[in-house]
Amino acid sequence: MAKNTVELRQFRIDSMIFKFFIFILIPLVTLLGFKFYNYQAPPEVSFDILGDEHMENEMLKFRNNTAGDHSYEWDFGDNTEFSQDNSPIHIYSEAGDYTVTLVVDGRYEFRKLIRIERLKEDMPMTIIPRIAGPKQMFVGASSIFTCSTKGGNTWEWRVNGSRHVYSKKKSVKYTFSKPGYKTISLVVNGNREFTARKKIYVRIKPNEKHNYTAPNNSKVKKEEVYIPETPEVYTILNNIKKESVKEEPLPTDNELTVMFLKIAKGNGDKEKFLKYFSDNNEDLMVRCNGNLITFEELIKDVEGKNIVLKEFSTERRNSIKIINVIIRYKKKRGFKNKLL
Repeated sequence: MAKNTVELRQFRIDSMIFKFFIFILIPLVTLLGFKFYNYQAPPEVSFDILGDEHMENEMLKFRNNTAGDHSYEWDFGDNTEFSQDNSPIHIYSEAGDYTVTLVVDGRYEFRKLIRIERLKEDMPMTIIPRIAGPKQMFVGASSIFTCSTKGGNTWEWRVNGSRHVYSKKKSVKYTFSKPGYKTISLVVNGNREFTARKKIYVRIKPNEKHNYTAPNNSKVKKEEVYIPETPEVYTILNNIKKESVKEEPLPTDNELTVMFLKIAKGNGDKEKFLKYFSDNNEDLMVRCNGNLITFEELIKDVEGKNIVLKEFSTERRNSIKIINVIIRYKKKRGFKNKLL
């Protein structure tokens, strides 16, 4: 029988094709690895509005629940200036429905509809002054500032914290002879607790810069290209900020663990333990041994039982709100505590 002299063809990869794939794959893998290493999960954006009733011409405190260090932009839905504060305070001058939008890092947003009620007839009317006027002006030029809040019988305008009342009309015209930052304040109906202050920047006209010199014959400081809008600042805001700081801190995981074990032994304070979770996050449930249950079910399952606790951990947002609770335990047989 004749031998088969046909040789099998060998599959060969051209060196040019091999190098091409190497040069393409290496940068691609490097890029994917860099993106994977630097990937950051998007922040969980949300906020709360303190208080049960929201009335017109009253201060509303917005509490930002977004964790981490980010940039913020608040749109209050009433065509007023945006705010870049973490947890701002805002006043709605008219009743109605408004959509409040919080944008984090310029792309992650959270919206909430808020209803502003009309002031009740039996409630005393508190005028919260708001100053309408330019945020910057030129030396020697006049600008008009007015109280944009409805109501009010008397007005007191002052400049740079002076005790002297500059004007007692609802609108006032100012002319400044020197450049720099100026502060205009307004008191309505003599209520100094709600003193509105607006910071403006007085600039020098380009063709008059040679007429102004700073101390020690130095040149006037270079003008800023952009002067941010400065909203009214009220004296009462300091008290509101102090009250928010005084909020009772949440117990640590170790402290909650001790309370939980006391409940299991039958001599713990159930109401106090449950209050830490229900008041902090009314929709919160506990992941117990892999299942989601309510805290009431958890207490009912462990109270008076002999348990071995394997895990008790909480996940918190900004150290002020518990958003996740994980508990794992095992019951011992043949033993049961007597309830005190």
